[in-house]
This record gives sequence, structure tokens and C-alpha cells, in this order.
Amino acid sequence: MTERIEQLLLKLFRDARYVLRERVERLGEPRFAFLEVCMLVSATGDVLGQNVLHREYRERGRPDGERPYGHESLLDYYHVEQSQNRVPVLTHEAAANIRDESWQYYVRRNFHFQSKNFMLAREDGEHNLELCNLLERYAVDDADRWALLRWWPWIERDRAMAAALELVEADQLDMAAAELYRAIKAIDQFAEKHAAQYEAEGEEGVRLPPTMRSHVEALTALLREEVSLPTSVDEKLDEAVARGDQEEADRLRQAMMKDLLGGA
Repeated sequence: MTERIEQLLLKLFRDARYVLRERVERLGEPRFAFLEVCMLVSATGDVLGQNVLHREYRERGRPDGERPYGHESLLDYYHVEQSQNRVPVLTHEAAANIRDESWQYYVRRNFHFQSKNFMLAREDGEHNLELCNLLERYAVDDADRWALLRWWPWIERDRAMAAALELVEADQLDMAAAELYRAIKAIDQFAEKHAAQYEAEGEEGVRLPPTMRSHVEALTALLREEVSLPTSVDEKLDEAVARGDQEEADRLRQAMMKDLLGGA
């Protein structure tokens, strides 16, 4: 991990509202000890000061240690429901509970990035992407659905960056390049699909997807400079198609198929 990459991670994965203090162990379980800074606001909206809470999150599983309906997390509970052919009905209250769980995983995901545990950061990102999928499919109210889904580009940014850094540590640079490029395309596609919803939010909404895209591009550029990250086959294929080079596009497709078949 080079200094420039560390600086980028510190810039992207530190939330001033949640200050990581140390890693501790409680009853044999590793936890993050952190400070949560809460602003105190009057009924008229004036800031009166701030309150600092001492909190702890588990490093794995649901961060707060709660077991919703006896399961490891709400996501696990709804997976079980689906496996038993029970279709979730996500009311306003259920959607709020899902957003609360996703927020906990967001906070802890930042701590995993700060601790350079990219595998666990990736897992927390994947957890929240699945929560987005649940709300998209089963939320009763469109507003509840969009309240979490709007953050999909942010979550995918985190998942992809964590996955890529995990692969870089394993010296799997081609796969790392593919993760980052595919994330850029996925964010672009999501932004196009939901352009109307983002535009309805004004400048803040419109800027969210391209900002997340730019962060993935920044890490890609740094990795190319610092560890010689290659250009992914996906990107080369798109470039060949764009310039009308059918022969090169066919060659790349064949190479990708060979990789999928394990080099057979």
C-alpha cells in the first residue's frame, strides 16, 4: 500500500461523525471502539453544541450485535423468508429498519477501510447492495425504495474499491482492473436508468453518481501508476468495439471465454 493510495482512502473513508479510536476485544469478540458525534439542535434549528457518544461495533456480523427475529441480520432473515417461499412485504417500518441496518454497515465499512481489511469492507458493501435489491423488489412505497437505492452508486464504489484492493494484495492485478472498470460501467448504467429520480433531487442528486465514478477512476489511475495495474480486457473490448475493430473485438471475446472456461 503506497502513501498516495493511503491518502486517497483516508480522504474517502473517514466520516467526521464517527471517529475510530481503537480495536478492542469483549468476551473474546473483536470490536471497533469509536466516538459518535451528534449535533444538538434547538426547535428553531439553531446549533446548541454537540454530544459525543462512546460506541462499539462488532467487526463481523450485524455491527450492533442485535439479532433481528433471531437471525444474524435483517438481510439473513429476509433470505430465510425467501427460501421458504414467503414474499417479503416491506412496509414503511420495515424499510426504515433496513435503512438503519444499512447505515450501521456503512459506518463499519469505513472502519474496515481505515484498518485496511479490504475483505471485510467488501463483505459489508455486498451486504448493503443486497439490502438495496430487497427494497427495490419488495418495498411497498416508492419513497422508501428510493431512500436507500439512491445510494447504490456509493455502495458499489466502496464494494468495488475494496474488492480491487483485496485482489491487488493477492497480486491478481487483471481481476482488480476488471472489478474497477465494471464498477464504473455499472455506476454509469445505474445513473442513466434512474436519471429522472436524481434530477428531481436537484444538483446534489445529479452529482452523486458521477462523483462516485470519479473516485473509482482516481483509484484506478493511482494503481496504474503505483503497481502497474493493467487495462482490463473488458475495457479493451469496449475500445475495440467503439473504434470498429471487429477482428480485435473477436479476439478479446475469445480470450475472455477462455478465461471463463479456466484456460481450456
